[in-house]
Amino acid sequence: MTIDQATTSTDWRDDEKNLFIVAELNRAYDQVPFSHEYEGVLDDCPVTLTWEIGPNLPVAWKGGVAGIMGDDIALTGGLWMPSRANRAYAYHIAQQSYTEMPPPPFETAYTQGICDGENLYIVSGRAAGQQVARLGRASNGLGPWNALPALPDAGYRGWWLGLVAIIPGKWLFILTGHPTGTPSETAGQDRMPDYRLRLDRPGAQWEPMAPYPGGKRNLVCGGATGGKLYVFGGSRSNGVMRAIHQTLAQKFMVSAPYNGVPHYRDAFCYDPAADHWHPIRSLPFPMAGGAGLVLRDRYILLMGSSETKSLRVGKSRSSSDPHWRGYGDLILCYDVLQDNYARVGVMPYGVATCPWVCDGRRVYGFGGEPAHGFNENTENVLQIGTLTFKDGDQTYTS
Repeated sequence: MTIDQATTSTDWRDDEKNLFIVAELNRAYDQVPFSHEYEGVLDDCPVTLTWEIGPNLPVAWKGGVAGIMGDDIALTGGLWMPSRANRAYAYHIAQQSYTEMPPPPFETAYTQGICDGENLYIVSGRAAGQQVARLGRASNGLGPWNALPALPDAGYRGWWLGLVAIIPGKWLFILTGHPTGTPSETAGQDRMPDYRLRLDRPGAQWEPMAPYPGGKRNLVCGGATGGKLYVFGGSRSNGVMRAIHQTLAQKFMVSAPYNGVPHYRDAFCYDPAADHWHPIRSLPFPMAGGAGLVLRDRYILLMGSSETKSLRVGKSRSSSDPHWRGYGDLILCYDVLQDNYARVGVMPYGVATCPWVCDGRRVYGFGGEPAHGFNENTENVLQIGTLTFKDGDQTYTS
Protein backbone atom coordinates (compact mmCIF):
# COMPACT_ATOMS: atom_id res chain seq x y z
CA MET A 1 0.00 0.00 0.00
CA THR A 2 1.46 3.34 -1.01
CA ILE A 3 1.39 6.01 1.65
CA ASP A 4 0.53 9.58 0.66
CA GLN A 5 3.39 11.43 2.34
CA ALA A 6 1.29 14.57 2.75
CA THR A 7 -1.06 12.70 5.10
CA THR A 8 1.77 11.71 7.48
CA SER A 9 3.22 15.19 7.97
CA THR A 10 2.28 17.07 11.14
CA ASP A 11 2.28 20.65 12.38
CA TRP A 12 5.88 20.18 13.54
CA ARG A 13 7.46 18.15 10.68
CA ASP A 14 7.26 17.87 6.87
CA ASP A 15 7.87 14.22 5.93
CA GLU A 16 7.99 14.69 2.17
CA LYS A 17 10.75 17.29 2.36
CA ASN A 18 12.61 15.40 5.05
CA LEU A 19 12.71 12.19 3.00
CA PHE A 20 14.38 14.20 0.24
CA ILE A 21 16.81 15.64 2.79
CA VAL A 22 17.81 12.25 4.22
CA ALA A 23 18.38 10.82 0.72
CA GLU A 24 20.61 13.78 -0.13
CA LEU A 25 22.49 13.55 3.18
CA ASN A 26 23.21 9.87 2.57
CA ARG A 27 24.34 10.66 -0.98
CA ALA A 28 26.69 13.26 0.48
CA TYR A 29 28.11 10.78 3.00
CA ASP A 30 28.86 8.41 0.12
CA GLN A 31 31.38 10.95 -1.15
CA VAL A 32 33.55 10.66 1.96
CA PRO A 33 34.93 7.25 3.04
CA PHE A 34 34.13 6.44 6.67
CA SER A 35 37.84 5.88 7.34
CA HIS A 36 38.47 9.50 6.37
CA GLU A 37 36.69 10.54 9.56
CA TYR A 38 37.53 7.65 11.94
CA GLU A 39 40.34 5.12 12.19
CA GLY A 40 39.82 1.36 12.28
CA VAL A 41 36.43 1.32 10.53
CA LEU A 42 35.13 -0.25 7.31
CA ASP A 43 34.42 1.84 4.25
CA ASP A 44 32.26 -0.80 2.54
CA CYS A 45 29.04 -1.26 4.51
CA PRO A 46 27.32 -4.66 4.05
CA VAL A 47 23.83 -3.11 4.13
CA THR A 48 21.99 -0.01 2.93
CA LEU A 49 18.58 1.42 3.88
CA THR A 50 16.01 3.12 1.66
CA TRP A 51 13.52 5.18 3.65
CA GLU A 52 9.81 5.91 3.67
CA ILE A 53 7.39 7.22 6.29
CA GLY A 54 4.49 5.04 7.42
CA PRO A 55 1.19 6.04 9.02
CA ASN A 56 1.57 8.06 12.20
CA LEU A 57 1.04 6.34 15.54
CA PRO A 58 -2.41 6.90 17.06
CA VAL A 59 -0.67 8.50 20.07
CA ALA A 60 2.85 9.96 20.36
CA TRP A 61 5.12 7.38 22.05
CA LYS A 62 8.61 6.87 23.47
CA GLY A 63 10.51 4.53 25.74
CA GLY A 64 8.45 1.41 25.03
CA VAL A 65 8.87 -2.02 23.47
CA ALA A 66 8.06 -3.19 19.93
CA GLY A 67 8.14 -6.78 18.72
CA ILE A 68 7.26 -8.57 15.48
CA MET A 69 4.82 -11.39 16.19
CA GLY A 70 3.50 -13.04 13.05
CA ASP A 71 1.93 -10.46 10.74
CA ASP A 72 1.77 -7.80 13.44
CA ILE A 73 4.12 -5.58 15.42
CA ALA A 74 3.10 -5.30 19.06
CA LEU A 75 3.67 -1.84 20.59
CA THR A 76 3.47 -1.70 24.35
CA GLY A 77 4.80 -0.11 27.51
CA GLY A 78 6.57 3.22 27.44
CA LEU A 79 5.00 6.66 27.56
CA TRP A 80 1.96 7.35 25.38
CA MET A 81 1.91 11.13 25.47
CA PRO A 82 0.66 13.57 26.54
CA SER A 83 -1.86 11.70 28.74
CA ARG A 84 0.59 8.97 29.88
CA ALA A 85 -2.18 6.40 29.53
CA ASN A 86 -1.31 2.71 29.75
CA ARG A 87 -1.92 1.64 26.14
CA ALA A 88 -0.89 -1.01 23.63
CA TYR A 89 -1.39 -1.32 19.87
CA ALA A 90 -0.82 -3.84 17.12
CA TYR A 91 0.57 -2.47 13.87
CA HIS A 92 -0.61 -4.60 10.96
CA ILE A 93 2.30 -4.71 8.53
CA ALA A 94 0.35 -5.59 5.37
CA GLN A 95 -2.56 -3.22 5.99
CA GLN A 96 -0.33 -0.46 7.44
CA SER A 97 -2.89 0.21 10.15
CA TYR A 98 -3.16 0.12 13.95
CA THR A 99 -5.53 -1.70 16.29
CA GLU A 100 -5.68 -1.11 20.02
CA MET A 101 -4.95 -4.22 22.09
CA PRO A 102 -5.01 -5.06 25.82
CA PRO A 103 -2.30 -3.07 27.64
CA PRO A 104 0.15 -4.60 30.12
CA PRO A 105 -1.40 -5.56 33.47
CA PHE A 106 0.55 -2.82 35.24
CA GLU A 107 1.66 0.75 34.52
CA THR A 108 5.00 0.80 32.75
CA ALA A 109 6.23 4.30 31.71
CA TYR A 110 9.80 3.89 30.36
CA THR A 111 9.99 0.13 29.84
CA GLN A 112 12.79 -2.27 29.01
CA GLY A 113 11.79 -5.23 26.88
CA ILE A 114 12.50 -7.57 23.99
CA CYS A 115 10.71 -9.92 21.58
CA ASP A 116 11.83 -13.27 20.18
CA GLY A 117 9.04 -13.61 17.59
CA GLU A 118 6.90 -15.83 19.79
CA ASN A 119 6.82 -13.86 23.02
CA LEU A 120 7.26 -10.21 23.94
CA TYR A 121 8.78 -9.51 27.36
CA ILE A 122 8.52 -6.31 29.42
CA VAL A 123 10.79 -6.02 32.44
CA SER A 124 10.19 -3.39 35.10
CA GLY A 125 10.17 0.26 33.99
CA ARG A 126 9.81 3.63 35.60
CA ALA A 127 6.46 2.78 37.21
CA ALA A 128 6.36 -1.04 37.22
CA GLY A 129 8.55 -1.87 40.19
CA GLN A 130 9.95 -5.40 40.01
CA GLN A 131 7.16 -6.71 37.78
CA VAL A 132 7.89 -8.76 34.65
CA ALA A 133 5.34 -9.92 32.08
CA ARG A 134 5.17 -11.86 28.83
CA LEU A 135 2.80 -11.41 25.89
CA GLY A 136 2.33 -14.52 23.77
CA ARG A 137 0.62 -15.38 20.49
CA ALA A 138 -2.84 -16.91 20.53
CA SER A 139 -4.88 -18.47 17.74
CA ASN A 140 -7.06 -15.35 17.57
CA GLY A 141 -4.23 -12.82 17.76
CA LEU A 142 -1.88 -11.51 20.44
CA GLY A 143 -2.31 -12.33 24.09
CA PRO A 144 -2.87 -12.91 26.87
CA TRP A 145 -0.38 -11.27 29.24
CA ASN A 146 1.23 -13.63 31.76
CA ALA A 147 3.30 -12.76 34.82
CA LEU A 148 6.90 -14.01 35.05
CA PRO A 149 9.12 -14.18 38.14
CA ALA A 150 9.58 -10.71 39.61
CA LEU A 151 13.00 -9.12 39.75
CA PRO A 152 14.79 -9.39 43.11
CA ASP A 153 14.09 -6.49 45.44
CA ALA A 154 17.76 -5.52 45.87
CA GLY A 155 16.65 -2.34 47.61
CA TYR A 156 15.31 -0.69 44.45
CA ARG A 157 11.78 0.19 43.39
CA GLY A 158 12.59 -0.86 39.85
CA TRP A 159 14.69 -0.27 36.73
CA TRP A 160 14.46 2.14 33.82
CA LEU A 161 16.79 3.29 31.03
CA GLY A 162 18.34 -0.20 31.13
CA LEU A 163 18.76 -2.94 28.51
CA VAL A 164 16.76 -6.14 28.16
CA ALA A 165 18.08 -8.76 25.76
CA ILE A 166 17.24 -12.37 24.97
CA ILE A 167 18.84 -15.57 23.73
CA PRO A 168 15.61 -17.29 22.61
CA GLY A 169 14.66 -20.29 24.70
CA LYS A 170 17.72 -19.86 26.91
CA TRP A 171 18.26 -16.56 28.67
CA LEU A 172 16.52 -13.27 29.42
CA PHE A 173 18.82 -10.47 30.63
CA ILE A 174 18.41 -7.08 32.27
CA LEU A 175 21.46 -4.92 32.83
CA THR A 176 22.57 -1.35 33.50
CA GLY A 177 19.85 1.26 33.92
CA HIS A 178 18.77 3.65 36.63
CA PRO A 179 16.69 3.34 39.82
CA THR A 180 13.08 4.40 39.37
CA GLY A 181 11.70 7.38 41.20
CA THR A 182 14.71 9.63 40.58
CA PRO A 183 15.58 11.81 37.58
CA SER A 184 18.06 10.26 35.16
CA GLU A 185 20.40 13.19 35.77
CA THR A 186 20.66 12.57 39.53
CA ALA A 187 24.18 11.58 40.52
CA GLY A 188 25.32 9.54 43.49
CA GLN A 189 23.04 6.51 43.07
CA ASP A 190 24.62 3.08 43.29
CA ARG A 191 24.86 1.14 40.07
CA MET A 192 21.97 -1.21 39.32
CA PRO A 193 22.59 -4.95 39.63
CA ASP A 194 22.59 -7.08 36.47
CA TYR A 195 20.40 -10.19 36.33
CA ARG A 196 19.55 -13.09 34.04
CA LEU A 197 16.67 -15.58 33.93
CA ARG A 198 16.77 -19.11 32.49
CA LEU A 199 13.89 -19.62 30.08
CA ASP A 200 14.33 -23.38 29.65
CA ARG A 201 14.08 -24.31 33.34
CA PRO A 202 10.60 -24.36 34.91
CA GLY A 203 10.56 -22.49 38.18
CA ALA A 204 13.77 -20.62 37.46
CA GLN A 205 14.26 -17.28 39.21
CA TRP A 206 16.33 -14.23 38.34
CA GLU A 207 19.97 -14.74 39.28
CA PRO A 208 22.96 -12.36 39.43
CA MET A 209 25.23 -12.32 36.39
CA ALA A 210 28.77 -11.02 36.01
CA PRO A 211 28.52 -7.24 36.43
CA TYR A 212 28.61 -5.15 33.27
CA PRO A 213 32.25 -3.99 33.01
CA GLY A 214 31.28 -0.48 31.89
CA GLY A 215 30.12 0.25 35.42
CA LYS A 216 27.19 2.47 36.25
CA ARG A 217 25.53 3.24 32.93
CA ASN A 218 22.20 4.17 31.35
CA LEU A 219 20.81 3.91 27.83
CA VAL A 220 23.25 1.35 26.46
CA CYS A 221 22.50 -0.26 23.11
CA GLY A 222 22.83 -3.95 22.39
CA GLY A 223 21.71 -7.19 20.82
CA ALA A 224 22.22 -10.95 21.16
CA THR A 225 23.39 -13.25 18.39
CA GLY A 226 25.38 -16.49 18.19
CA GLY A 227 24.55 -17.24 21.81
CA LYS A 228 26.31 -14.08 23.03
CA LEU A 229 25.26 -10.58 24.06
CA TYR A 230 26.86 -7.43 22.62
CA VAL A 231 26.52 -4.09 24.42
CA PHE A 232 27.62 -0.65 23.22
CA GLY A 233 28.06 2.86 24.62
CA GLY A 234 25.55 4.39 26.99
CA SER A 235 25.59 7.47 29.22
CA ARG A 236 26.16 8.43 32.83
CA SER A 237 25.55 11.72 34.58
CA ASN A 238 28.61 13.62 35.78
CA GLY A 239 27.78 15.79 38.78
CA VAL A 240 30.36 18.50 38.07
CA MET A 241 29.54 18.70 34.36
CA ARG A 242 25.81 18.69 35.06
CA ALA A 243 26.09 21.60 37.50
CA ILE A 244 28.15 23.56 34.95
CA HIS A 245 25.56 22.86 32.28
CA GLN A 246 22.68 24.00 34.45
CA THR A 247 24.45 27.24 35.34
CA LEU A 248 25.37 28.05 31.73
CA ALA A 249 21.91 27.13 30.46
CA GLN A 250 20.09 29.25 33.04
CA LYS A 251 22.31 32.32 32.71
CA PHE A 252 23.30 32.30 29.05
CA MET A 253 21.26 29.58 27.25
CA VAL A 254 24.56 27.81 26.50
CA SER A 255 25.12 24.06 26.95
CA ALA A 256 28.04 22.22 28.50
CA PRO A 257 29.38 19.12 26.69
CA TYR A 258 26.77 16.33 26.62
CA ASN A 259 24.48 18.57 28.72
CA GLY A 260 26.50 17.22 31.63
CA VAL A 261 25.59 13.58 30.91
CA PRO A 262 28.57 12.13 28.96
CA HIS A 263 28.09 9.45 26.31
CA TYR A 264 30.58 6.60 25.96
CA ARG A 265 32.34 4.61 23.21
CA ASP A 266 33.23 1.37 24.99
CA ALA A 267 31.67 -1.96 23.96
CA PHE A 268 31.64 -5.47 25.45
CA CYS A 269 30.59 -9.04 24.67
CA TYR A 270 29.01 -11.37 27.24
CA ASP A 271 29.22 -15.17 27.11
CA PRO A 272 26.44 -16.60 29.32
CA ALA A 273 27.97 -20.09 29.31
CA ALA A 274 31.10 -18.74 31.00
CA ASP A 275 29.29 -15.83 32.73
CA HIS A 276 32.10 -13.64 31.45
CA TRP A 277 32.48 -10.26 29.71
CA HIS A 278 35.30 -9.25 27.39
CA PRO A 279 35.91 -5.96 25.57
CA ILE A 280 35.31 -5.61 21.84
CA ARG A 281 36.28 -2.76 19.53
CA SER A 282 35.03 0.57 20.84
CA LEU A 283 32.52 2.61 18.89
CA PRO A 284 34.07 5.21 16.57
CA PHE A 285 32.14 7.89 18.49
CA PRO A 286 29.98 7.92 21.66
CA MET A 287 26.39 6.68 21.39
CA ALA A 288 23.52 6.44 23.88
CA GLY A 289 19.75 6.07 23.81
CA GLY A 290 19.54 4.10 20.56
CA ALA A 291 18.55 0.52 19.74
CA GLY A 292 20.30 -2.58 18.39
CA LEU A 293 18.89 -4.72 15.56
CA VAL A 294 20.44 -8.10 14.71
CA LEU A 295 20.66 -9.00 11.02
CA ARG A 296 21.51 -12.45 9.66
CA ASP A 297 23.02 -13.58 12.97
CA ARG A 298 26.11 -11.53 12.12
CA TYR A 299 25.43 -7.80 11.96
CA ILE A 300 24.04 -5.44 14.58
CA LEU A 301 22.54 -2.18 13.38
CA LEU A 302 23.04 0.57 15.97
CA MET A 303 20.14 2.95 15.43
CA GLY A 304 21.48 6.23 16.89
CA SER A 305 21.63 8.21 19.03
CA SER A 306 24.50 10.59 19.81
CA GLU A 307 25.21 13.99 21.28
CA THR A 308 25.28 15.53 17.78
CA LYS A 309 21.96 17.23 17.08
CA SER A 310 20.12 16.84 13.78
CA LEU A 311 17.82 19.30 12.01
CA ARG A 312 14.89 18.69 9.66
CA VAL A 313 12.16 20.76 8.04
CA GLY A 314 9.56 21.63 10.67
CA LYS A 315 9.47 23.58 13.89
CA SER A 316 10.20 23.26 17.59
CA ARG A 317 8.18 24.70 20.42
CA SER A 318 9.84 27.32 22.64
CA SER A 319 12.79 27.68 20.27
CA SER A 320 13.94 30.40 17.92
CA ASP A 321 15.42 27.70 15.68
CA PRO A 322 12.99 27.24 12.74
CA HIS A 323 13.62 23.48 12.43
CA TRP A 324 12.46 20.15 13.75
CA ARG A 325 15.28 19.28 16.15
CA GLY A 326 16.46 15.75 16.89
CA TYR A 327 19.37 13.85 18.39
CA GLY A 328 22.02 11.89 16.51
CA ASP A 329 20.67 10.35 13.28
CA LEU A 330 23.69 8.31 12.10
CA ILE A 331 23.31 4.51 11.93
CA LEU A 332 26.27 2.15 12.36
CA CYS A 333 26.63 -1.52 11.46
CA TYR A 334 28.74 -3.71 13.76
CA ASP A 335 30.15 -6.91 12.21
CA VAL A 336 30.35 -9.62 14.88
CA LEU A 337 32.84 -11.69 12.85
CA GLN A 338 35.20 -8.83 11.94
CA ASP A 339 34.76 -6.86 15.19
CA ASN A 340 34.42 -3.68 13.18
CA TYR A 341 32.01 -0.87 12.31
CA ALA A 342 30.69 0.53 9.05
CA ARG A 343 28.53 3.58 8.43
CA VAL A 344 25.03 2.83 7.13
CA GLY A 345 23.88 6.44 6.81
CA VAL A 346 21.32 8.66 8.51
CA MET A 347 17.69 7.98 9.39
CA PRO A 348 14.87 10.43 8.55
CA TYR A 349 14.46 11.57 12.17
CA GLY A 350 17.04 11.42 14.94
CA VAL A 351 14.98 10.17 17.87
CA ALA A 352 16.19 8.58 21.11
CA THR A 353 14.42 5.86 23.17
CA CYS A 354 12.71 4.77 19.94
CA PRO A 355 11.49 1.14 19.72
CA TRP A 356 13.00 -0.36 16.53
CA VAL A 357 12.26 -3.81 15.07
CA CYS A 358 13.29 -5.71 11.94
CA ASP A 359 11.41 -8.37 9.97
CA GLY A 360 14.42 -9.32 7.82
CA ARG A 361 13.36 -7.08 4.93
CA ARG A 362 12.59 -3.80 6.64
CA VAL A 363 13.30 -1.93 9.86
CA TYR A 364 10.52 -0.07 11.66
CA GLY A 365 11.01 2.72 14.19
CA PHE A 366 7.96 3.93 16.12
CA GLY A 367 7.85 7.36 17.75
CA GLY A 368 10.74 8.16 20.04
CA GLU A 369 12.12 11.20 21.78
CA PRO A 370 13.14 14.23 19.70
CA ALA A 371 14.97 17.29 21.00
CA HIS A 372 11.94 19.54 20.83
CA GLY A 373 8.87 20.20 22.94
CA PHE A 374 5.88 19.12 20.85
CA ASN A 375 3.83 16.35 22.47
CA GLU A 376 5.98 16.79 25.57
CA ASN A 377 9.15 15.75 23.77
CA THR A 378 7.58 12.72 22.08
CA GLU A 379 7.05 11.79 18.41
CA ASN A 380 4.30 9.92 16.54
CA VAL A 381 6.31 9.20 13.38
CA LEU A 382 6.81 5.72 11.87
CA GLN A 383 10.14 5.39 10.06
CA ILE A 384 10.42 2.44 7.66
CA GLY A 385 13.72 1.45 6.04
CA THR A 386 14.03 -1.24 3.36
CA LEU A 387 17.22 -3.31 3.70
CA THR A 388 19.53 -4.13 0.82
CA PHE A 389 22.44 -6.48 1.56
CA LYS A 390 25.69 -6.79 -0.38
CA ASP A 391 27.32 -10.19 -0.78
CA GLY A 392 30.32 -10.07 -3.07
CA ASP A 393 29.14 -8.73 -6.41
CA GLN A 394 25.53 -9.62 -5.73
CA THR A 395 23.19 -7.10 -4.14
CA TYR A 396 19.78 -8.18 -3.02
CA THR A 397 17.09 -7.49 -0.47
CA SER A 398 16.79 -9.93 2.43
